[in-house]
Amino acid sequence: MKKKDYILVTGILAVHLLLLIVLKFTAWPEMSLWPYLIAKGWLPYRDIAIAHTPLMLFDLGLFYKIFGTGILQLKIFTWLLILIFDGLVFFVARKLWNTKAAFIALGAFAFWNLFYDGNGLWFDLYMGLMVFCSFYFARQKKWLWTGVFWALAFVSKQTAVWFLIPILLELEQSTKYRVQNFKKLITGTLSVFVPFFLIMWAVGVLPDFWNWAVKFGIFILPKAQGQVQLPDFKNLAVATFPFLIFIPLILKSGRKNLNILVWAVAGSLGAFPRFEFFHFQSAVPFLAIATGLVFERVKKEKKLFKPLVPVYITVSIILFAGFFMRNFKEGTRFYEANVVNVITFVNYNTKPGDKIFVLNWWDNIYALTDTLPATDPWVPQLSWYIEIPGVQEKMVEDLKANPPKMIIYNSYTMSGLSSYIPQKVYNFVTENYKITQRVDNLEVLTKK
Repeated sequence: MKKKDYILVTGILAVHLLLLIVLKFTAWPEMSLWPYLIAKGWLPYRDIAIAHTPLMLFDLGLFYKIFGTGILQLKIFTWLLILIFDGLVFFVARKLWNTKAAFIALGAFAFWNLFYDGNGLWFDLYMGLMVFCSFYFARQKKWLWTGVFWALAFVSKQTAVWFLIPILLELEQSTKYRVQNFKKLITGTLSVFVPFFLIMWAVGVLPDFWNWAVKFGIFILPKAQGQVQLPDFKNLAVATFPFLIFIPLILKSGRKNLNILVWAVAGSLGAFPRFEFFHFQSAVPFLAIATGLVFERVKKEKKLFKPLVPVYITVSIILFAGFFMRNFKEGTRFYEANVVNVITFVNYNTKPGDKIFVLNWWDNIYALTDTLPATDPWVPQLSWYIEIPGVQEKMVEDLKANPPKMIIYNSYTMSGLSSYIPQKVYNFVTENYKITQRVDNLEVLTKK
């Protein structure tokens, strides 16, 4: 690569990072609490009810163990992951196609990564990086490594299963040594799965992993009442518009690039049944690749395709401008002023390791105050978890055996996720605890 190419790549990464810094960051409470508890020695699935596979949580837990737990640490981890993803998109596009397409793909990835709420860590972003590595090795016909990275993607999030479709399609189209290549793919997959399950068995959490990540996470959670959240027409139209770039790509190149669309669709399936823009993150690199392939040839195309490009660019800019105005200098979600006030209060009235209980409020309070939940295992206060037989009874037993130093309580609302009342837990708290103070709109309860 020429010196000016390095400068341009650095410039695009710098702009992407600057936008990440000035736009709203989503600090999902789970991304503070779960790795924090793991860093404290709590075992996933046995001590923490988690419906996802754990690779990212172990990675982030190790990061917290080294650098401490906090919003800044979460931002640094997330932004480093995104910048690595940037570099990987450029490398793959340049290796498989050409430098011009790679630059366009890099810019498109930065653009759509932000638009699809990528400024915040969730499983889809982490899984997407592993999947994109699998895509690269599949295109290189290195099936052992294809299997390795697909398996790493699966132990990052179960929706990686959808990527078996494009992987097997790529394998089917390789005309030589198909059986041997399939064996290599299986070998690569097992080289991750076998050690993973052996570790789960060795630490004694394999049955718990099966219950939460497989039985619950795959077969119960997607169908749970309140979990299904389908988009309205406007959100669906906005979310799918960027993928229209595949129309000129496929019309021009035919089956040659059809597989990229299949990869993108597989990455989009994670957005259902609970529709959120950030679930598209594992599809964004393939959207970026398609954009690079279309735009790098636009001057060579016939009149049919040339008008589509300015229309596509104009609508994309309008959509991004709306996103930008809504998110510019909006701070950090789940770390607003009232959350900071609660954290300050808890820090002032507890010492590290004290046990508290947060009822109907953000679970990051534990991690950001270096306190521990009074209930073990820790279970999210959502109906599809709490209504499992025996869960509330166990929580009440723990509250009796290990009375929390304080309970942070947010009043239940009339609608939404915060309207669900875990009745047995709520009854115990109201019967045994009293209000002693208020912090903003939250109540601080202590034992009667």
